[in-house]
Amino acid sequence: MTKTAGRTGRLLTVIAVPALMGVSLPAQAQTSPEPAAAPGSFLGRIVLGFGRARTAVDTPQAVSTLEQEDIDREQAATPGDLLRMVPGATVQGGDRMTGQRYNIRGVGGDASDQNRIIISVDGVEKYGELYQVGQFFGEPELYKRVEILRGPASSALYGSGALGGVVAFETKDATDFLQMGETTTLRVKAGANSNGGGALGSVILAQRFGESFEMLAALTHRREGDYTSGDGTPVTGSGMAGTSGLLKGTYRFGANNEQTLSLSLSRWRSNEDGANYSSVADIPAFGTVDRKAQDDTATLVWTNPANGTPWLDSRVQLSYSRTLIDQENAVPGNPFLAANPLFEDAFYQYRTLALRAENRLTFSGQGWENYLTLGVTASHQKRAAQRESGAISFHPEGTDRRYGVFVQNEFIWNDRLSAVLGLRADRIALTPSDAVVNGQRRSHTARVASLALHYKLNEDWAVFGSLSQTERAPSLDEMFDVASAAGKTTSLDLRPERARTLEAGFSYGGRDVFAKGDSLDVKLTAFSNRVTDKIERPGNSVPGPTYANIARAHIRGIELEGGYDTETLFTKFAYSRLLGTDQTTGARLESTPQDELVLDLGARAFGQTLEYGWRGTFARGASRANGDAFPGYGVSDLYATWRPDQGAMAGLEVQVAVNNVLNKQYRNILDGGLANNEPRRGRDLRVSVGRNFSW
Repeated sequence: MTKTAGRTGRLLTVIAVPALMGVSLPAQAQTSPEPAAAPGSFLGRIVLGFGRARTAVDTPQAVSTLEQEDIDREQAATPGDLLRMVPGATVQGGDRMTGQRYNIRGVGGDASDQNRIIISVDGVEKYGELYQVGQFFGEPELYKRVEILRGPASSALYGSGALGGVVAFETKDATDFLQMGETTTLRVKAGANSNGGGALGSVILAQRFGESFEMLAALTHRREGDYTSGDGTPVTGSGMAGTSGLLKGTYRFGANNEQTLSLSLSRWRSNEDGANYSSVADIPAFGTVDRKAQDDTATLVWTNPANGTPWLDSRVQLSYSRTLIDQENAVPGNPFLAANPLFEDAFYQYRTLALRAENRLTFSGQGWENYLTLGVTASHQKRAAQRESGAISFHPEGTDRRYGVFVQNEFIWNDRLSAVLGLRADRIALTPSDAVVNGQRRSHTARVASLALHYKLNEDWAVFGSLSQTERAPSLDEMFDVASAAGKTTSLDLRPERARTLEAGFSYGGRDVFAKGDSLDVKLTAFSNRVTDKIERPGNSVPGPTYANIARAHIRGIELEGGYDTETLFTKFAYSRLLGTDQTTGARLESTPQDELVLDLGARAFGQTLEYGWRGTFARGASRANGDAFPGYGVSDLYATWRPDQGAMAGLEVQVAVNNVLNKQYRNILDGGLANNEPRRGRDLRVSVGRNFSW
């Protein structure tokens, strides 16, 4: 950990510890937080990312929504850790903060796969494509909500190219902490974990100024040391430290203060010396490097719901995103690599300016409703990559300009039949740096079309199905890389990839099923996704273009999720089974995860102020295409949350978890072949204590 990171951590600890003990503010200033919502299943949550708000069980697509209580209970060190209970969604690349990449429904492998999954923060798309480094960096403490939309049906609203799906993060707001009649809330939190000697400090201030303006300021520092696997083996270079901040203000105006103008600024930063060069695999030959990673997001959003005006419900967002990786002092483990330009001092940067504007029109009649959403998008992304000796030809610089138009129409008849039609077209223009390939420019049009139907058989049972097709345009890497191997040329004749997906399933959402006040939600989804013109490398030994449309893939599977909830007991379950085949070779797709079942059994006591439970993750054994066999495994976690609501302890929140209780030694098949696959974290005790002070 750097000196700067160490000073930040000590400062947050000095602030947090006394406040948690209640000695820095008078007792009468303490108030109890709002009771946490019952965990239940993800299917009972409201989904915002599929057009009109609705519960997940009533959505004609596979969607999981994580709320604040899920994020807090997880005590996640990285955003990817939050996906543990989501079927068909996982992360690969180990436990490092800068090493995680996303995989949804068997889509998402190496760096070039990452633009097949859309990651967004407050509607701002995050993108990174860097060798041996992960896709997205962020601090889980800043998020209050995550929606995971699986499959390409979400491409109409989020953008073409989402062959795997979308992971949408939403940051905290001042209103999440300020109750009626309160003007100020201070939240402090401290945490620690045993495996790697990690620590967390967080301070959040929410302030309300009259009825029209509120703001939130947050500062968090997290340190994770090198962890050990289940058999006690240290995983060197796996530790990391990160500091993050969030500043957000919202101004309300107009009739009944219904219009809003909000500005949000956030930054995540790490600065590590002697980190493993490869953040995603165990490759000793690559050695170590001093690496600085920084991710910035700025958004300005205007909304006008225009209540009472059916033809006006508008939202306009202007955003700026910047992701920077700065590497110095690389020391390859293999001396023969010392002269390789990959290990020169270098920086990689993505800067994106984007605009999105949309409006929803509402029509209704006797027994029917219709919601029509129209929108346009525009973005300009500048990709830079420089090393000591000049431009990095195997990571070509250039610009990516996109202009899009989309429409989504949702028709509801008799509150039983829903039909959702989505259409989109994006125009993508790629212009590389003159220093690499003489400024050659290529343009593509990527189209999206989807139709989803949902029919309620009765109050409890429903069936649904969808058909969608989306296209993904080639990236700068795929079009203009000429230096990854000798004898390679640009790939100027690439065509967009196409994915056609068919989904079908049924859902059950019952209330008062076995006892008064209980709920049971179940959703089963089967899907088939066929990808044609898939862009891949023909192989370094084959002269000619670096990439070509040479592959076809077929990914199919089932996902089962649900949960049962009562006042004192709850359970959640998630099961996924995927089969991914490279139809060109007949081999198993390396991006296919193991079959997985996750069970969560919990209970509540003492007026629901105490919540505790067990979670089991069970993966089936599988083999990679090269024959590497990965055994199945079962990992058990225990957790407990205490939120006293009376007396001097009111306002306190204590989270305790023991992950991998039995110290299981296991590896994830998505982390690469056995030669470079790092084992996952062994037994880990995590504790965090938070407290709100409001007045």
